[in-house]
Order: sequence, then C-alpha cells, then structure tokens
Amino acid sequence: MRDACALVLAGGESRRFGSDKALAQFRGQPLLAHALKGVCAAGFAQVALAAKDPRKYAAVTDELAYLNGRKIELLHDVRPFQTPLAGLAAGLRASRHELVFACAADMPFAADPALIDALTAAIARHDAVVPEAGGSLQPLCGMWRKTCLPIAEELLESSRPPGPRAILQRVRAVRLEWADIRPFLDADTPDVLKDLENQG
Repeated sequence: MRDACALVLAGGESRRFGSDKALAQFRGQPLLAHALKGVCAAGFAQVALAAKDPRKYAAVTDELAYLNGRKIELLHDVRPFQTPLAGLAAGLRASRHELVFACAADMPFAADPALIDALTAAIARHDAVVPEAGGSLQPLCGMWRKTCLPIAEELLESSRPPGPRAILQRVRAVRLEWADIRPFLDADTPDVLKDLENQG
C-alpha cells in the first residue's frame, strides 16, 4: 500500500469538449472511471475525487468502490474559480497523508506504476515533483506534498487564480524528465478521445 493519497481532478467546464468529458464513454466506461481504476490499482492508501459538484459522479465512484472494494472520497471543490488549483487545494486539505498524487479526470493512462514510483522517489527533500514530457511540464499529473497547501490557498485568493504550476515557483520543486508521453495523454475534444481509443 502506498502511504499517499491519489486525487483525481474533475472540476473543469469541458468547454472544448462540448459536454462533461469526465462522463464521456471511453472503452465502454466513463472516461473518469479509467483514471479512478488506475489509481485504485496503484495501491494508494486514500483515493479521492475533487469536483465542483461531486454528486454527479457518485454513480461512477459507487460502482468502482463496489468492484474494487475501495472507498473513493468525494471532495467538494467549493472555490468559484475554474482552475485545477482549486481541486488540488481541496485534495491537499483532505489528504490524510503527506503526499498527494494528483491527475486529471481525462487522463485515462495517468496512473502508470513506473511513473508513480519515480515521482515518489524524486519528491524526497522536495515539496513537489512535476513530470516533463514531450517538451512540456505536466502539472496535472504530479506529486505534491501537503506543505504546498498554504501556497495554493494564497494563490486562490487572487482575483484571477493561476494553475497549479504557479506553486512551483514558491516551493522546493523538481522536474522529472519522462520519455513516455502516454501517461499524460488527455481528451480535450471528442476527436482526441477517439484517437485515444487506439492507444495500447
């Protein structure tokens, strides 16, 4: 069992997708279910989902909890802002563990065991570890320490709160170069979701 919390972020508006992408069908299940199944299988001691209205995902989480024998905690992201930072702050606040692995609900392959192991190893003596793949930082698939919570909450007090990467400038953060782009593939549009069907 990993002594950490896994947090799936489902607080976006899905504007480019046109409907709630977390509930879009992917390989016979809601897209959200794949991210949750992945973190459940990865053996985290705590699994949580943060959303503006987590009740609309209760049917998905209840079914997974029944099938996996794992409770999935629903966290209400009460901030009015549309930023993943709000969901991350909710998860850091609710975590009963020092470390939080956070990933987006539209990343069906995020819970890659090798990546999670590498993130866990890299966070020693750091507050945050964010992968870098394909020339881009991947803050929506990183490992965060609870020490990041005060910074996240401070950033959320601004009139236009930034995304999670803004935390990295204020804490002991490290980048983890990762050659495999697969864990970071997400579905911003229905066409991209169809393309993900062809991934192994």
